[in-house]
Amino acid sequence: MRADHGPVVPVELEPGVHGWLVTDYATLISWSRDTTTFSHDARLWRDFTEGRVNPDSPLLPMMAPRANALFVEGTEHQRYRRAITDGIGAIDTEHLGRITSRYAERLIDEFCERGRADALNEYARMLPLLVMNDLFGFDEDQGLRFVAAMRNLWQGVDAERSNAEAERALSEVVSAKHREPGDDLTTRLIQHRAALSDEEVIMQLLLVIAAANEPTANLIAASLRAALDDPALTGYGSASLSDTALGDLLDRVLWQDPPITNYPAVYPRVDVPLGDGRVIGAGTPVLLGFAASNHFFLRENAEQMEESTNRAHVAWGAGPHRCPARDEATTIAIIAVRVLLARLPGLRMAVPPEQLRWRLSTLSWTPVQLPVEFAPQVPPPSDPEEGTSWSPSASHPETSEPKQPTSVSSGLSSLSNFLVRLLRGS
Repeated sequence: MRADHGPVVPVELEPGVHGWLVTDYATLISWSRDTTTFSHDARLWRDFTEGRVNPDSPLLPMMAPRANALFVEGTEHQRYRRAITDGIGAIDTEHLGRITSRYAERLIDEFCERGRADALNEYARMLPLLVMNDLFGFDEDQGLRFVAAMRNLWQGVDAERSNAEAERALSEVVSAKHREPGDDLTTRLIQHRAALSDEEVIMQLLLVIAAANEPTANLIAASLRAALDDPALTGYGSASLSDTALGDLLDRVLWQDPPITNYPAVYPRVDVPLGDGRVIGAGTPVLLGFAASNHFFLRENAEQMEESTNRAHVAWGAGPHRCPARDEATTIAIIAVRVLLARLPGLRMAVPPEQLRWRLSTLSWTPVQLPVEFAPQVPPPSDPEEGTSWSPSASHPETSEPKQPTSVSSGLSSLSNFLVRLLRGS
């Protein structure tokens, strides 16, 4: 497309709905910072406001106007973003590291005896969910329903129903936190001095969790592929693997295989001439092509930079809407990879890379599965002091039998099995 159209490419988002895709690094950064000419405010989207987008379009849950920090500008954006950054900033780094490591170990306990696993659906996709449930104060039922809905939204499946289910789950969480506040991000948003309404709290939660869950899972999976596919990284299977080495690996992945491919969109406030006779009309969505922009920057500057240590990629976005949770996402991904490789010496891909099957959407490019093999091992005994865990019947007490306390391993096994089926689409 770039060869035919240059760095800004005309695209069809769905039949009859048109936009543009930025594939140039400097242009993407410049336009992301130029809040005078461009805006994230989807109320400027002309096709939408003039009724040319079908009400059931899968584009709407990811692009329609919302009262959250991604889709507004000016004082609205500052108010929402401050509530989000203050809430995220209150997350204790050591606590984040502890819960990420704990959930990673428990997930590995569920498959380590088999000697094989699907590292994407049994590990990478479930770990961010479990961590987010803890940080945001969800119970497992709310978290399961929400992640199912968000998975469908990212893949454009049953978008209207999925969007409604995601918002319904979040509404229940907000109502519960009004009754019983906790040390979690949901409570901090409710109590923030920005005085967000419940609807505004739900919209910020929808943004933050959606941006944290699937993209973090994609980052974990891509980093595992990079570590297992590169002979130069075979030393990463030891317990002495450093966070510095893994940080360098993640930066390389964020250059070459960012977890979000083409998103979000910005909208010109005025017609923007491209200098070659073409014009981007005011109100036309312009997708930010993170993957393409990184790719072409690497090609054009290969001799001037070292990919493994340079952190100037645009995988987190640019300008005032740059991802506010990038440090937390990086922490989760580093720990996820380190724990898996340390726990399973000899971990390797179970199929050649060229045999992986891929799922392509407008927003991302991910494998369907990530099969791995390793030497089987017996999981360590559960720590009885960690208490009980969730089981499926706990979410539906009206139909449950009287239950005995379940072990941590048993509860997580039920959750893991359900999520694996969910994330595989079965």
